[in-house]
Amino acid sequence: MAYRTLFGRCRVLNKTAMMAKIAALPMYDFPELRRETDRLWQAISTEMRKLGLDAPEDLSQPDDVWTLWRNPDMIFAQTCGLPYVEHLRNEVTLIGTPDYGVIEGKPGWYTSVVIKRKGDARKDLAEFRSATFTYSSKTSQSGCFAMMYSVLCKIGEGRFFGNCIASGSHAVSVEALVDGRADIASIDAVTWQHLQNFLPAAASVEEFMTTPPTPGLPFITSNSHDGAALANAVGHAIQSLSDSDRKALGLLGFWHAQDEDYQIIADRADECAGILSVHGLS
Repeated sequence: MAYRTLFGRCRVLNKTAMMAKIAALPMYDFPELRRETDRLWQAISTEMRKLGLDAPEDLSQPDDVWTLWRNPDMIFAQTCGLPYVEHLRNEVTLIGTPDYGVIEGKPGWYTSVVIKRKGDARKDLAEFRSATFTYSSKTSQSGCFAMMYSVLCKIGEGRFFGNCIASGSHAVSVEALVDGRADIASIDAVTWQHLQNFLPAAASVEEFMTTPPTPGLPFITSNSHDGAALANAVGHAIQSLSDSDRKALGLLGFWHAQDEDYQIIADRADECAGILSVHGLS
């Protein structure tokens, strides 16, 4: 089954829904976690209503995440760090970042897991010269930019991969390795943990390195809302979840991230401009 993780469940919002406040959590929206994700939203929306906000009862299911992120009626959503720093930081308000416990001592930070097919004898990134790299999206920090930054740091400038193919999602990237369409992929560490539980193809691939860490996927709201007040509300909501729900979602807590914390992603994207260009990824 080709899950559409990181871009979630799809349903076109009608005009009536578009006039109301909109909330969505499209980035880690696995069908197997639908109930836990909905309970997370119920906890957050309850805290929002305590602030006098008109939080919707249910999460929306956007057909287009860019339209969601830029919608002035968007009261709550999760985005990727790269779209945030390159396109959204002046259009939305940062709330903060969920902590999935990926990196000990750095709450809210994460990394990408670099994977290959089981049985592939290559053990070092340098051995994948001229290999086929599959990525979820050109705008994905975890699926594309993290890998290219790793290549830049470990190998240097210039063309390294023989071919780069877009998969559309991390799950499909895993499947592309299994069926031989690609040799190497970079997967969001949180998604990777879930895929090992839910995607049968994940059993046929293995991790062999991780990319340098960055701040994780932030929660955002439209500029008409108070990000600091919402940060406190979201932090309380996450702590109010049952232990079983937090475990299923992989949530440990909440990081009161600030806009400047994400500058590292923008800086690395600038450093990668040349290597992205020679790979046709700019």
